[in-house]
Amino acid sequence: MAMNQTVGAPPYNAVRTISAEALSQKLRSNVPITIVDVRDRAQVHETGTIAGARMFPLYQLASRIDELVDLRATPVVVVSQTARRARLAALELEAAGFGEVAVLEGGLQRWVDAGFSLEERRDSVPSSRF
Repeated sequence: MAMNQTVGAPPYNAVRTISAEALSQKLRSNVPITIVDVRDRAQVHETGTIAGARMFPLYQLASRIDELVDLRATPVVVVSQTARRARLAALELEAAGFGEVAVLEGGLQRWVDAGFSLEERRDSVPSSRF
């Protein structure tokens, strides 16, 4: 067992992933999907995020998970800059009963490298919540 793996927790690398191309296709086809960006406010303001993404910095996810409870039956794609934090958040969401959770492969860096755009997000969430 890995040193930082909790007994009974799924392995870090067992999280499902989705490619940038597959996510873009789902978004274009209007498939119901929730995108959760777990980066911190400064990163989102610096680079933007995928259009329609909901902002839940990883350090706030556990305390704010009730804000997503109505989306448990909806597929969720978690994004971060390179997918490291997104994997941790995906495990948290799965443990909270979210059924279909995936991580954007390679994170937003791969999204941009694949030629997809990000939208500017300056005041998307009140500062007390983000």
